Amino acid sequence: MLKLQEINNPSWSTAFTSFLSLLRQDIDLDEVEAWVKKIQLLDFLPHRVTLGNLNQFFCNFIKLHHRDLIRHHLISCFKNLGLEEDFELLILAQGITETNPALPKNPEKKDFEQDGLNPLFTFEEFINGGNSDIAYAAALAVGENIKENKYNPLFICGDVGLGKTHLLQAIGLRAKEKETLKIRYASCKDFINEVIEGIRFQKIQQVRNKYRFVDLLMIDDIQFLENKESTQEEFFYIFNELIQNNKQIILTSDRYPREIKNLEERLVNRFNSGMVARIYPPDFETRVAIIQNKVAKKQIPLNQEIIDYLAGAIKSNVRDIEGILVHIEANHSLLSQSITLEAVKRILKEVLNLEGEPKTIENIIKLVCVKFGVKASDLKSDKRTQEISKPRQIAMFVSREATGLSFPAIAEHFGGKNHTTVIQAYKKTKEWIEKDAEIKQTINSILRELS
Repeated sequence: MLKLQEINNPSWSTAFTSFLSLLRQDIDLDEVEAWVKKIQLLDFLPHRVTLGNLNQFFCNFIKLHHRDLIRHHLISCFKNLGLEEDFELLILAQGITETNPALPKNPEKKDFEQDGLNPLFTFEEFINGGNSDIAYAAALAVGENIKENKYNPLFICGDVGLGKTHLLQAIGLRAKEKETLKIRYASCKDFINEVIEGIRFQKIQQVRNKYRFVDLLMIDDIQFLENKESTQEEFFYIFNELIQNNKQIILTSDRYPREIKNLEERLVNRFNSGMVARIYPPDFETRVAIIQNKVAKKQIPLNQEIIDYLAGAIKSNVRDIEGILVHIEANHSLLSQSITLEAVKRILKEVLNLEGEPKTIENIIKLVCVKFGVKASDLKSDKRTQEISKPRQIAMFVSREATGLSFPAIAEHFGGKNHTTVIQAYKKTKEWIEKDAEIKQTINSILRELS
């Protein structure tokens, strides 16, 4: 495995030093000491950056809380060295190298290049229950017989954190096992950005070719096409051409096609022309199975009583389950605390605030912190970085909407700020909701959980 000091290219070293400096500005001091000082650049390619030299806990923690921030700063520091906007970010634990058989041995091979698939999101890793059996069966049928076009398009919908992306990627991975295919996976947000850049720099034909000449196209969170007229136009023609050429299309969304507002009727009709399969929140038995599976993989010593308690307490989505298990693992491995039922109840109260009246400002702040991977102390501080100010403004907006408290009363819970700050945050967030479907979705999800 490469070490930073072994990389001969001085430009890489300079860029990585700049990257660490940016991280230190946005990360709390305790995290700087814990992992920022230890992380190393293991490898750099235009389409992939590999970081590592951390234990498995911190690798999981960073992926959960800081992946977007790390990608942002890597692009800032390495773009002049040829780093691509849609590069793959690998964060490897100590002792894992790029020759690990679980990872592609030659990432430059055409069958892997830029397909965007995560090798961990397999059908075998998906815990299927009554909440997802139709979506799972349809996804498996498509993955096993990709050229049959049995369900085309396949449209998988459901709330945040229920496994839509997992099933989407599992189809791609299974299809790759069966056939030699050209696969394209992208989030809708990435697709929108590519269209905007294509129009801006007069390279739209390149964007069209990237998505038209594939055997399998998978777009995640297609609801973000909402209000994007030019992008809808481009996607309509890409969609039509692929269907006419018997190429498979798979889409995911947080709602049914008809529920996506300001989406052209012709797109709604085409999305409904195939199979629409919904994933519902997992029932108790499925949640138990999910927790047992994740506990076994993470080797966390939880007894059945605690597993049952967690399954009964966390009902919203799988991501909340994963987040709580990260906190439990941290308390056990880093603080050497015994995992008791009382300790787990305390963690649940601290992280998700599952006990007591949900619609309090402190509960809202904690819920927003979980959604955005920030700390409550940051929201109450004077930090003005985008990673902090945006969640703070959203938390202020939700506090007003959910509690109806006055602006001065809300300001007191955010470090005693002036009430005009809350007024401005409320107005700004309302503007975001009208213009940004992603923020609208996030805020609606927070309000649903509070209810």
